[in-house]
Amino acid sequence: MNDELQPDQGIPDTDAKPDDLLSLDLGIGDALQLQDSSETNSRHFAKLIGFLNKSGIIVTHPTKNGELLPAEDGKGFSVRGFSGRKVYEFKAYVLASGTVPYPHLHLTFPTAIECMTMRGALRIKPKSLAGWIEPSSENAGSIKMPMIIVDMSTSGARVHAKKPFGSIGDGIKVMFRLPIDGETQLFVIPTIIRKAYSETLPEDQGGAEVTTYGLEFLHPEGSVRMALQGFIYKTMAEGDE
Repeated sequence: MNDELQPDQGIPDTDAKPDDLLSLDLGIGDALQLQDSSETNSRHFAKLIGFLNKSGIIVTHPTKNGELLPAEDGKGFSVRGFSGRKVYEFKAYVLASGTVPYPHLHLTFPTAIECMTMRGALRIKPKSLAGWIEPSSENAGSIKMPMIIVDMSTSGARVHAKKPFGSIGDGIKVMFRLPIDGETQLFVIPTIIRKAYSETLPEDQGGAEVTTYGLEFLHPEGSVRMALQGFIYKTMAEGDE
């Protein structure tokens, strides 16, 4: 399985049956990485539209610079995705492509699936993702304070702040904006401080003294969790992390 999808080591299950796809608790709109099995090995981002057990899988047609990527019948992909703490991978081939009612690919159903259960959530290191923190009422009078997200998963984030804004166990809100499906979406998520320590950044990052916080997201379910998952996996699929 691709190392870049394994930020935390887990226990692999390389003999997973195709029916295990049903047990992965996949959701419509889940993010997928399609790696071209040709010599280019290029990676693309797609979303799950649906599947019929043992028959086929339908995903959005991947694009590059706004153009549909070539995907002739029989073209092979290594398909990777994650569900909860499970990372899965399987081979699939294009059965057909279509543009009505929207661009999509119909892929073969997997004959074998490789799964790995991770110890922790998949994380990315977004570039220059700024946001704000709103401390609890007893901390700093609930004044919003700027911060930088260093890494992020669907379960939490590590952030840098120039000034301390709380202690371990404090409840706070984090606010940041992400590009989702071509639009900028504001996220406001309640969190709990799980770690807090001071550090000096390396010289190539400015060398400033900062306070680093490990934040746990509290119940980012539904559309919020799906949007976070999509952003994280799209970043990984496009190699921008």
